[in-house]
Amino acid sequence: MHNVAGEDQALTRATLMRFNAGIWEGCFIRLDSSGRELERFGSHLDVTDRQGTIHADLTNTTTGTVRSMQFVDPPAEMQISPEGHWSLGPDRIGPWPWVCELSLVWGQRRRRVIVRHGSTSLESLVLVCESRPGTPHEAPAGPLQLSGQALSTDQWQWIEGSSAALQITTPNQRRAGTVERVALSWQPEAGRVLRLERAYSEHGLLMPL
Repeated sequence: MHNVAGEDQALTRATLMRFNAGIWEGCFIRLDSSGRELERFGSHLDVTDRQGTIHADLTNTTTGTVRSMQFVDPPAEMQISPEGHWSLGPDRIGPWPWVCELSLVWGQRRRRVIVRHGSTSLESLVLVCESRPGTPHEAPAGPLQLSGQALSTDQWQWIEGSSAALQITTPNQRRAGTVERVALSWQPEAGRVLRLERAYSEHGLLMPL
């Protein structure tokens, strides 16, 4: 029998690795729920395929601490676009805390955001600016204060810099029975805007990319 699901999984895995494998050097910036910087540290990430297993080893270059994760295939709840952008989070959400991560890649540079929601409201964000060795990762000067702009009564948008090069959209106050969306937009160069969204239905189910 022709294994279409297996082929799709292999293609998705190959796409993830083609754009994201290798070494990424950068900076992690942790922010509170108002977009105010709390701390930052340098990072070194090595993503490799070792005998069929994907290894992602992240080193905090300030403390030397290493965190690792391994998987053979991308987890089912990981959404990967044909351009190599990806998001990761639970396959469903409800009246409990949840965390998601979104990543945009453009050549030798990446932008990621990790968004942590409490049971009722946004708790914190982590902004990650990364690039390949030898390419500046262009982390914003600190301490960073992202400017919040109200989109509606329960949705906020944070903007990096006056040029609006980076936008993070996320629920500020959570409400049952509504669609919850987290989006990351990035303008890596003039005339080019990248965008990725992770959304959950009013029933808390992960919606297609």
